[in-house]
Amino acid sequence: MKELRGPQVGQGRSARRKDPEELGLGRALKLYGRAFILRCPHCGRGRVVQSWFRMHPRCSACGIRTERGEEDFFLGSMMFNIILSEGLFVAFVIGLIVIRWPAVPWDFLETWAILLMVAAPFLVFPWTKTLWLASDILIRPVTEEELRWYEENQDRTIRPFEER
Repeated sequence: MKELRGPQVGQGRSARRKDPEELGLGRALKLYGRAFILRCPHCGRGRVVQSWFRMHPRCSACGIRTERGEEDFFLGSMMFNIILSEGLFVAFVIGLIVIRWPAVPWDFLETWAILLMVAAPFLVFPWTKTLWLASDILIRPVTEEELRWYEENQDRTIRPFEER
């Protein structure tokens, strides 16, 4: 028995040759800027963060789902979490060494660097989710067909791919 499935994310407009404006630096900065202020990267109006560790299932303004397409969509945000957490650690260590050279407080650095590495993934969590959503929209632009599918299937949490 065949199950009805929604259209694949990114089909339609993005299946044709990409418009240079869709791939431009300006568009990327706009998407990441919206994500950085914890707004919907697609429209910039809706709130997508419900609480520090929880995303709204949909944008309150445009209706796009915050987990587009696959069950394992969150794996990209895990990558961003690791990158941002390790970036904070490196910036802290190098910054303290440069500022305090030659009298670097190694004991202080050892203690606080470890604490930062434990806390950083929790501190950057909401940004990693929105930054990943922005990256996904940059790679696979939202189509009218996708927005229509979201409207018609509001009760679904995940937008399945077509059967192969």
